[in-house]
Amino acid sequence: MKLQDELADIIKNNVEVNDYQLIMYKYIFTSELKIPLLDDLGVEITENSFILYIIPDDLELNVLRKLDDVFDRFKASFMPNPYNLIKLRFSLCD
Repeated sequence: MKLQDELADIIKNNVEVNDYQLIMYKYIFTSELKIPLLDDLGVEITENSFILYIIPDDLELNVLRKLDDVFDRFKASFMPNPYNLIKLRFSLCD
C-alpha cells in the first residue's frame, strides 16, 4: 500500500512533516479508510511511529482489524490517555 510505504519512509528517514501533509494524511484515513479521527489532531507523526486519535463512538471493530491488515509493516499498540479516545500507535517493525 502506498500510504504504508510513505509513512514508513517518513519515519525511517526522520522527515519533517508539515501541517498540509498531516491534513492530507488525516483526509486519507477518514475518507478512504473510514477511520473516525479527532478533528483537532487526528494524526501525529513522531520520530519512530505515527499515532491515530480515534473517536470510539463511531468506530467499528472491523475497522481496527482492517488497520492492522493494511499496516502490516507496523506494530499497533494502544496508548493510555485521559480522554475518551482510542490512541493507537503504529511503530515501524523493520
